Amino acid sequence: MLASLFFEVYVLPITCDMKKWFHVFVLISWSLATASAAETFAERLAALQGRLQSDPTNTLVLFQLGELCYHEGANKNEKAVILAEDYFKRLLAIEPNHAMARVRYGSVLTMKARDAYAPMTRINYVKAGNREMDAAVKIAPDDAQVRFARAVNNFHMPDIMGREEIVQVDLAWLWQQAQLADTKLDVGQKQTIALYYGQTLEKKKKFDEAIQIWRAGLALAPESQDAAPLKEQLTKHNAPFK
Repeated sequence: MLASLFFEVYVLPITCDMKKWFHVFVLISWSLATASAAETFAERLAALQGRLQSDPTNTLVLFQLGELCYHEGANKNEKAVILAEDYFKRLLAIEPNHAMARVRYGSVLTMKARDAYAPMTRINYVKAGNREMDAAVKIAPDDAQVRFARAVNNFHMPDIMGREEIVQVDLAWLWQQAQLADTKLDVGQKQTIALYYGQTLEKKKKFDEAIQIWRAGLALAPESQDAAPLKEQLTKHNAPFK
């Protein structure tokens, strides 16, 4: 099951023109198969930690622990963020080319930026996180989930972070992947890609192309939750939904 999570990373200005904060979207793309909806974070954590204790180099369990703590960390649980960082670092020490773990680790560092106090510490964490996400894409450039994770994480970063061109390239590539019959992207992801890719085209004044992509994204699942922002974009441009 795939879910998108939203959290805010506050970056205090170091110049008068710098934005006070930016938003980062984070993709959680791995569910824990053994966890029921009724289980709490603490219960899931304890169960997985018990498995890890008996098999400390089990990379699947390390990834599941990282994902669980990452999800909890997105709800502004700072302790969970620290745990997620530790589990992903341990996994990467064993398997450095695990692209999903590396892109997740990069996102964890942006969470640490959210929780840090000093402005430059926050900036440095974000830069470090971006380096990790770039490394993940270098490992697996054709992995749509890795590219999607980086794109949605970087989309709302301010211009000072220098990520705009990277996001544009990722979204253009992802939109092509979304058209393939054997794509690994689900409908919600496709609609998110359509939304963001359209907005990058809108920024370049390519309004007709943006509207075409928003309509295509909307047509995938017109009544879904992810369709709502696509409808908002079309309405803003006085464009029919079909």
